[in-house]
This record gives sequence, C-alpha cells and structure tokens, in this order.
Amino acid sequence: MLSVLGQTYPDIEYIIIDGGSTDGTVDIIKKYADRLAYWISEPDKGIYDAMNKGIAVSTGDYINFMNAGDLFVSSQTVESVFADKPDADVLYGNALVKDKYGSLKHESASNDVSLLENTPIFRHGASFIKSAIHKRFPFEIEKSDKYGYALDFLNLHTMYVSGCSFAKINKDVIIYEEQGVSSNALKSIRYNYLISRTTSKFSIKSYIKYLLRIIKYSILFIGILKKVWSGIYYLNCYLMNSLIALTPVQIIRHGWYKLMGMKIGSGTSINMRQYIISPESIAIGSHSHINRGCLIDGRGGCRIGDSVSISYNVSIITGGHDIQSNNFSGKYLPINIGDNVWIGANAIILQGVSIGSGAVVCAGAVVTNDIDDHVIVGGVPAKKIGVRNTDLHYQCRWTAPFV
Repeated sequence: MLSVLGQTYPDIEYIIIDGGSTDGTVDIIKKYADRLAYWISEPDKGIYDAMNKGIAVSTGDYINFMNAGDLFVSSQTVESVFADKPDADVLYGNALVKDKYGSLKHESASNDVSLLENTPIFRHGASFIKSAIHKRFPFEIEKSDKYGYALDFLNLHTMYVSGCSFAKINKDVIIYEEQGVSSNALKSIRYNYLISRTTSKFSIKSYIKYLLRIIKYSILFIGILKKVWSGIYYLNCYLMNSLIALTPVQIIRHGWYKLMGMKIGSGTSINMRQYIISPESIAIGSHSHINRGCLIDGRGGCRIGDSVSISYNVSIITGGHDIQSNNFSGKYLPINIGDNVWIGANAIILQGVSIGSGAVVCAGAVVTNDIDDHVIVGGVPAKKIGVRNTDLHYQCRWTAPFV
C-alpha cells in the first residue's frame, strides 16, 4: 500500500479488494481509507474474482494490478510510465524478481509481441491495460479449474488474438516475490500450452517444443538431476574462462560462447582472456570489438549494440549487493550499451546503467549513471566532459586471425 500511496503521479485511483482477511489487514486498510478511492473486504472466489471486482468499480483510464508482495520499483514509476507513453491498449514493462534471500534480479520483457500467441512475455503486474479493454475482457473465472493461476495469461492471450495493441515501455515497473502462487514452472508450461491451443490448431512442432520444455524444467527441478545439470553448467563456465579464453583461434572461442547461450552478431570479434559470467544473458550486436582482458557480467542482463569498441581490461558489472540490507542481499540489474559506443581501457560500467548510442567513456572512468547519446564522459564517478560528432557510419573490424 505504501508503495502505491507514495507514487509521485497525482492521478491514481487506488482500489483495494480484500478477500475477507482476518489477520489485521482490514485495520491497516482503514488506517489509509481516506486516501483510497474504494475498498471492500468480503469473501471471494479467488484472486481473479477479486480482480474482476476491481475492474467493475474502476473509473480511470488504465488498470494496473498490484498483488500481495508486489512493489513499484520507485516512487516515480507510474509518473515515468505515463510521461511519454505510446498509444496502445496494453502497456507493459520490465520487472525485478526478489528471491527468498531478498536478492533482486532483472527480468526484461520481450519486444516480440507475437510470442503472446504461446507464452507470457511480461509480468502481469508490470502492465497497464486500458480500462475499456479490461471491462470488455474480464478474467474468465469459470475456467479456473482448467487453467489455474494462468488466467492472467489467458486474459492477455485473448486480448492479443482479438486484435488489441500492445506496446513495450522500457521501464522497470514492479518488484515481485519469487515464491508466489505461480512459481511452479512445470505447471506454468502446461497451462500456457493449453491456453495457446484454444486459438491455434494442434501441430507436431509445437507439441515437441512443449515436451522439450517439460523435459528441460524437469531436469532443473528434480533434486539429483538439478545438481548434475548445475555441475555441468559450472564446469563449462570454468572451461570457458580458463582454457577457451586462452585459445588463440577466435572461431573456437565464439563457438563455445554461443553453445553457452551468448548471442554474437556477424562480424563481431571477441579477443582472448575474457572473463565471462552468465553468458546466456549476454547479447552482442554486429561488427563490435571487445579487446583482451575484459570482465563481462551477464547475471542481470547485458546488451551490447552494433559497432561498439571496448578497449583492454574494461569491467561491465551487472551484479552487486544492497549495502543497507541486513543480510547483504544481492542485486542484479541490466546494462545496455548502444551502437557506436567507445569504452576506453580500464573503464568500469556498473549495474543498471544505459549508455546511449555514439557515447564515449574515457579510459579509467567509473560509470554509475546513464549516459545520453553522443556524450563523452570521464572521471570517477564519470561526468560529462564533451559531445561527440553525431554523423557516425563506421563498423569495428578486426582481421587478425589469432587474437
């Protein structure tokens, strides 16, 4: 409640639907009743019945659902979403997931809306849906026995196939708790497959994909198999950073990185002696060059654009800790580096930073905040010291066969 009430955006119609709690929740609601547009506490038929009650009484333009345990990422979240929003029926952004130890990890929503045909592409609480659309498409609680806690995906899938428009906003919207009602991956895969079948014909290809996902997550969740899988993964990471990183043949290094899940664009060259963490969460564009001795940390998600030049011994670090946390909980936030960026030797890029296209980071700089397009920064912490030419048409090329 405080996360919503603390928003800087002034035009929030805050509605609370409580399911007849007897644990003191109603007393807390009453404490803030003068700041609520509407609230009720009565027995319901589950979470989606409660959501439908909220939809029915809402009068605002857009609806966002915040469930128990959800928080907005900051007090400016809603204001930032509506400051420059696209015109779409459904707006959606990214989320941060909090594990049982309090550690935060970034979850980037997909840009590919067509994937909604088969699977969710964003966290439900990270979306803002036009009220008129939600009133037209309430949650189908009569189907809860068949689709369980996936009625939110059924709802979004129905909107998608009915022609509603979706637009991603590049904002981090909510923090949600990992141990929620929908945290069972195997059930989620089954529900998503059944929902996708409601509007598409059966195909062998899609069924095989479904079975492969079931097998994959069965391995990840069954005790001994999970340990074996984890052991194989970390062994491959050790080999990648010890032996493969010293291999003077680029095609071998690139092949290993790709096998580990890293996305590498055409014409890109990654030199020897890199130390890479979570390669499966790293994406590098085309015609970029990464020189020797760099640390690239993908735990929070790392995207490097086209024609990016990264000099010797640069550290790109998405992982960190909350120093105010009493259990020193982890924090993993993405780093995004735009096209035609040049990062000088020994620079450090810290978590949660976006570097605009054409920007320059001088040697030894420590980047702690976002950098706009074509801005030159230097120092500790990095600050603006100039502006770069905006007419850039080059590609990074590295032709040496052994690097």
